[in-house]
Amino acid sequence: MAKICFLLKILPLFFATTYGTEIENEQFVWNKHHDNDEMLNIMMAVNNKCSEITRLYSLPEVDNIDIPKTTANNSKLWVIEFASQEPGPGIHVKGKPEFKYIGNMHGNEVVGRELLLRLMDYMCGIYRGDRKAEGKFDEEHILWLIENTRIHIMPSMNPDGWKIAASSAAGDYQNGVEDWLEGRANSDGVDLNRNFPNLNEIYYRNVNNRRHKNNHLDQHFEMIKQAQANEPGLKLEPETKMVMSWIHSEPFVLSSNMHNGDLVANYPFDETPDGSAHKYTASPDDKTFKYLAKSYSLAHRVMGKKDHAGCDKREKDFKNGITNGAEWYSVPGGMQDYNYLSTNCFEITLELGCDKFPAAKELPSLWKDNIDALFNFMFQSHIGIKGMITLPNELLDQDFVTVIRVREYNAEKYIDHDILATKYGDYFRLLADGRYTVTAILQDKDGKTITSRTTCVDVSNDPIRRVEAKTVDFDFTDSNSGLSCEQMSSDSQDSDSQYRDYYYDVRGFLKKYLNRYMGS
Repeated sequence: MAKICFLLKILPLFFATTYGTEIENEQFVWNKHHDNDEMLNIMMAVNNKCSEITRLYSLPEVDNIDIPKTTANNSKLWVIEFASQEPGPGIHVKGKPEFKYIGNMHGNEVVGRELLLRLMDYMCGIYRGDRKAEGKFDEEHILWLIENTRIHIMPSMNPDGWKIAASSAAGDYQNGVEDWLEGRANSDGVDLNRNFPNLNEIYYRNVNNRRHKNNHLDQHFEMIKQAQANEPGLKLEPETKMVMSWIHSEPFVLSSNMHNGDLVANYPFDETPDGSAHKYTASPDDKTFKYLAKSYSLAHRVMGKKDHAGCDKREKDFKNGITNGAEWYSVPGGMQDYNYLSTNCFEITLELGCDKFPAAKELPSLWKDNIDALFNFMFQSHIGIKGMITLPNELLDQDFVTVIRVREYNAEKYIDHDILATKYGDYFRLLADGRYTVTAILQDKDGKTITSRTTCVDVSNDPIRRVEAKTVDFDFTDSNSGLSCEQMSSDSQDSDSQYRDYYYDVRGFLKKYLNRYMGS
């Protein structure tokens, strides 16, 4: 064991020597593009410097015959994770949300890749105390974020495409790459952001059915195996399969994938329901997605500061620096919609500039443009509500699932997107500000409802002040079924506002209610 530990410690130094990555007093040079070997070296060095709070791993995290371990060119997809020192990385902590950033999905769109490499080094430096905070988020905020969030960072989803793009510049890619398409796809020539199973079609086809399924529309490994049969002509690429496996292996709550070619935060839905090229297509969580997109664009130094035209001047202005994806242009088989329809994760797509592969000298300025937005968006994994599900002892070893359903106050229908409690017994439901009726439904493996609990909650988000999502627990050992917001408001109209503090606590509210009205 001692020999293994020793090897783990010297490996980063070996890679630094072998690949020649620039390290000056443990500070990387950020006015250059880093190739795939240098990228891995930076990740290994960060992991070595901050081993207490980081984990370096490659996809897939699970061993399954249907999931490849490398790309077609034998590249690995590397991820670094930041988590609290106790219990340490690699472990989901109940009540702490999981977040991910993905860069370089299109190989020739590279700003996100470089931002994420710098971000991981910066976060490590803040943790070690040898780096001063930049931007509006001070050391205390960043340390709180690391302590209370499990953060996964993948700087490149398409390392093979990056190599193709860089090679097209005849060895001079530090001065930028002008080709708009070379290296966009992977080594098989496939655009990875058109390669995910098209769950939008399933949703649109069934949305008018009264009891249609509105979440977790694939069965993960089954979808991977059946993709060819389900969608003739679709061949899932190794990168796609690995990422699909990843997003089903970790209970992600919030995510962004980073692109270039414009300057805007793009939110679901990304695909139109009727095949038209441009049509606003709201997801059931349109209000929350607009909030999330603006949390990045308005914190960016340029993106949301004024309504600006797209890089193609024929496009209309992007108000607040955000756009609905399908209204901009329809994307079938995209990754952000797949996240939303197949998991609990809310993902947006960030376009980080008109130049896809800018000259390296521009990277320091791009870091300043984005640093506040990068952290502001990560903090949004703490909005909405979260809680624990408590089941009777006799149900703990059985195959049940808890569905979380929400409805805005006085709305006729529930938001048509339920989320599921995790296998750990916790749940996270991102929501914009407002009052919501929240219902937890205990279902068997066939989707039959066993019982349910309902409560009312006021959501008032302020993650920047390190206010976490409001805790709303559901205890199925308690026989009280709960009340909706309308029922609670009606029952408490003549009782002042003292009971409204108990809206999110069914047992607390009922205790007050019974004492006042039932004399018990």
